[in-house]
Amino acid sequence: MIVEVFGPEPPCARCTRTQDIVKQAVKELQLNCEVKKIDAYSKPTIARYGLVLTPAVAIDGKVFIAGRIPSVNEVKRILVASTNIKGQKTE
Repeated sequence: MIVEVFGPEPPCARCTRTQDIVKQAVKELQLNCEVKKIDAYSKPTIARYGLVLTPAVAIDGKVFIAGRIPSVNEVKRILVASTNIKGQKTE
């Protein structure tokens, strides 16, 4: 699984915070996945995702969050749903 966090380069404080939250959620769920920071305003990213608002979070190419900082629990719920993990609680 690949989790992408989109924001400008250099990253803004909101995008950096979102990336930290995503990494924390991945760690708490003990998932083996890659978390990438992607420049939201590069031509290939705009062409593929059409993002207008940042920060944004995508899992395996599907955007789940855009234009706001998510909570750790929200990211955990999305990750659990995306990986079909059984028996994990997200509080």
